[in-house]
Amino acid sequence: MSIAVFYLRNSEPEGQTPIWQPQCRAFSDAQMSEALALCQQLRKDERHAHVVISSELRDMVGPVGVSAVEDGKTPDGVDYQWSKAGRAGASRRNAAEPPRQRQDMDC
Repeated sequence: MSIAVFYLRNSEPEGQTPIWQPQCRAFSDAQMSEALALCQQLRKDERHAHVVISSELRDMVGPVGVSAVEDGKTPDGVDYQWSKAGRAGASRRNAAEPPRQRQDMDC
């Protein structure tokens, strides 16, 4: 199990005070599509709340579909630009201007 879908399920009939019961469904690495489909299905049903997915995909280190990078290129010849460090955006150290204070913002 490396993918888990967690959610709360209301076990009471409609119109009564909800009683939320925690639920969990486990999936293998290869079942990501099924886990995502379950999340969509649960989120559409008002009897479910706080639907989240958690994963520890052991083979994932970059964008989906990139299995190898050699000399800065993917197997199909596309330049590989992704890095984990770049996912969070520019650091404040390199920002063009300092962070704005709430009192300086136009409301």
